[in-house]
Amino acid sequence: MHHVRTILVIDDEASIRESLEMFLREKGLVVYTASTGAEGLQLWHDHDPQVVILDIRLPDLSGLEVLKQISAGNPEVKVIMITAYHDMETTIEAMRHGAYDYIHKPLDVDELDRAVTMSRHIAAASHRNPPILHQDDSEEESRYRILGRTPQMRDIFKMIGLLSRNRATVLVEGETGTGKDLIARVMHESSNFKKEPFVTVDCTTLVDSLTESELFGHARGAFTGAVEAKRGRLELAGEGTVFFDEIGELPLLIQAKLLRFLENREFTRVGGTQMRRCSARIIAATNRDLDDLARKGRFRQDLLYRLKVICIHVPPLRERRKDIPDLVKCFIAGINHELHTKVTRIEDEAMQILFRHSWPGNLRELKNVLTKAVLHSRANVLLADAVQDAIASSPPDLPAAAGSLTLEEMEKQHIFKAMAHSHGNISAAARALGVSRPTLRKRLKRYDVYRSESQKGA
Repeated sequence: MHHVRTILVIDDEASIRESLEMFLREKGLVVYTASTGAEGLQLWHDHDPQVVILDIRLPDLSGLEVLKQISAGNPEVKVIMITAYHDMETTIEAMRHGAYDYIHKPLDVDELDRAVTMSRHIAAASHRNPPILHQDDSEEESRYRILGRTPQMRDIFKMIGLLSRNRATVLVEGETGTGKDLIARVMHESSNFKKEPFVTVDCTTLVDSLTESELFGHARGAFTGAVEAKRGRLELAGEGTVFFDEIGELPLLIQAKLLRFLENREFTRVGGTQMRRCSARIIAATNRDLDDLARKGRFRQDLLYRLKVICIHVPPLRERRKDIPDLVKCFIAGINHELHTKVTRIEDEAMQILFRHSWPGNLRELKNVLTKAVLHSRANVLLADAVQDAIASSPPDLPAAAGSLTLEEMEKQHIFKAMAHSHGNISAAARALGVSRPTLRKRLKRYDVYRSESQKGA
């Protein structure tokens, strides 16, 4: 257990050792000093300080070597490197080997004070908050696992269980970022045909002219450029699952052809004559109100009936806050696995902030916020400040006067804000909104924001 008030200074310049010792003692800390790497390592073994201030150039060992030994011995020790050199390589090397911070000489008292205060705050937070994750919590096993203790989520699990015995068509409804694609995936993985392909059709990226051949395939020479015959998504799925993501974006012409296919499960390739069959399960997902689109003539009513054989409504995150601790645990395990971070604890205040937020971007926003916060915490504990900052740099919330606006008007304002925020950069705005670039382009075109915004950003 390292000592919360103990700090070690390793520097070969006597004047720096003395001034640091005075400064840190005034803060009420117990200070040990060493003028060589070997002496420093010995003091570290003897006194187990929680913070080490380490010069990069020492007479015997290099500071990086000392850093490597300390990090290997106890990764939780916060090592603040100090150096007179401003080269990029050493900075990168030091951070790569687990330094907490890197400060240049002549030392700026405020900068050093911040680093020491933060290091001690992290150590105290690690101390106070028991681990929520253990080293062996790997993300692999949970790749296709839906978490949820709320009644709505339990009902979804039951429904997936019942559907595992048949190939009924399913419509999954829910806001952007609620994890509709994961539900489709789990439905496939729980079925008797899980060894068959799972094929996704992202309806937001389909171009009218190519959609038909994308879905049904085409015969050789069916159109310019069709040099050879090609199997479409329905054929590729075989006896598996075809998942239509954001089906509300499907062009009307293709809606008619999809309806015809769903009625008799037969189709021909574009330009072909041979009738083919496909018995794959069809799952469609949407974040739009399809009944409303049908009333406006943008979605075929008869196709909606065909898709709505079974309807699963995925609740937004704000309606299942009870699940936040489990989701946080699962996402952090995944982030650690992906980014080689080692967060195992979370500050109480950080969890409270996560509970209070309304999560307009749902699970996707939660995962983005956690990823940013994990990287900014630079520690084994997720800090409240890092979570607060990550939420603040998340996309702007929907306008306060939302009650008096139509959904379309709200969406339009939300997109305007995100575009203004990203200075007209479509990639950045799409990331902030948690949608794909093609989806955002379609919306911009619909609201005619495209020209004015991109000119503004130009």
